[in-house]
Amino acid sequence: MKENRLAFLLCLGVFGTLTILAAVFYQERIINLDMAFQALLILKSGSLEIQSGRFGAAVTQIWPWAAQAIGLPLKGVLMAYSLGHVLWPAILALFCWRIGQWRWSLAIGLVATLMTTHTFYWLSEMPAGLVFLCAVFSWMHAKGSFDAFRWWEWPLWLGALVTAFYFHPLVLYAHTFLCLFFLLEKNKARAWAWMHLAALGVFAALAFLKYKVLKLDWYDAAAIKRQEAFGKLWPNWFDIESNRVFLKWCVADYWLLWGVLAATVVYYAWKKQWARGVLVLGWPLGFVLLVNVPFYEAVGQQFYMENLYLPLAVFASIPLVFDVLRDQTKNDHLARSGAVVLGVLFGLSLFRIGQTHQPWSDKLAWEQGFLKETAKRTNRKIVLSEKQAPMDKLKMSWGSPFEFLILSSLSNPDSARCLIIHESPERFDSLLTRPRLFFGAFKNYPFEALPKAYFNFQDTSRYVRW
Repeated sequence: MKENRLAFLLCLGVFGTLTILAAVFYQERIINLDMAFQALLILKSGSLEIQSGRFGAAVTQIWPWAAQAIGLPLKGVLMAYSLGHVLWPAILALFCWRIGQWRWSLAIGLVATLMTTHTFYWLSEMPAGLVFLCAVFSWMHAKGSFDAFRWWEWPLWLGALVTAFYFHPLVLYAHTFLCLFFLLEKNKARAWAWMHLAALGVFAALAFLKYKVLKLDWYDAAAIKRQEAFGKLWPNWFDIESNRVFLKWCVADYWLLWGVLAATVVYYAWKKQWARGVLVLGWPLGFVLLVNVPFYEAVGQQFYMENLYLPLAVFASIPLVFDVLRDQTKNDHLARSGAVVLGVLFGLSLFRIGQTHQPWSDKLAWEQGFLKETAKRTNRKIVLSEKQAPMDKLKMSWGSPFEFLILSSLSNPDSARCLIIHESPERFDSLLTRPRLFFGAFKNYPFEALPKAYFNFQDTSRYVRW
């Protein structure tokens, strides 16, 4: 089938390019905040390190875990971690293609690139969860109805939905959109509707169980606390700083996504498909408010906020692939211009991702420079305050001890260094004379607790304040 081959070639180009970028910029991606912290924990424990109950993260953590299990050096572990975040959606796109769901392969490619900018360098569970959700729907659509399920596929389907839910809390809104979108599809059998209603019900039950029955993780509890802003700010939800900042980001980075959404709304108006038009127009705008109102003071950095906005890529990609680019004269064919449109979208998105490396490379360069600057000091264990560091480059200070440790050990485990930047450096004053202690942002570790194969500390001098 022509479309099947075309989808394969487009995805091959997209994920091939992303793989190259992930290899070239593996240090920017992994020696960075959450990934540096999680990489250290994986190396320390020799097992997966799931945070905040988001066990879907196992699909990306399995790569560095396997690398350390077979004895690869630190560079190999970091490279595996970086590549794993690209190989995961690539594998899912291939899965969709193999079961004949070429549209879902293209959708995964768009979800992975259409909005991704800084989140290519600051990694989280959200992107992995969104593409997995797409793969689950692809499998459901290949089946067509529950009548085609074999007995062993029922627990597999339920387990897949539970896993998708526990990648990230906001996957819930992408899932709800997909269910509503396909429920509005015309000329489908009743069994099609029941399948999507059941999927919607599973997520609703999981949300009730997590937020009303089970005890919340501290991170999710803090997010729920932020929701009080809706009552506090009503009726001024639109006149807030976070909306103004978001508009600036849209002009600078996310204009392509909003262009796709605008074109899709025009398409539905032209076709007089009002229900889908209202959904595609209203759902993204409502979702932006859902994110922006709790962060009304615009306190989040762009990379963090972008991660929360990523479901917007689902809201834009699915209508484009399944409706706008459909050949109207043939039921399941790609319009002639569709390949060109997709090629342009992929090309522009990949170019934007590549260009965005600069601030992350600058951050890495400063840390490398500071390690070099302090390499010959008598006391090379250093505690700095945030006022003594270029926080515009570093984004956040809490990741600094893990970043410095991994970066210093990259060439040789014997060169492992202990440095930390903290907003309250005085909290470490009583520990400065503990020469065999690694200062961390959340917990301090004796040198013996960290694997010598990767971090063989040679410096036994005391810590000093910079």
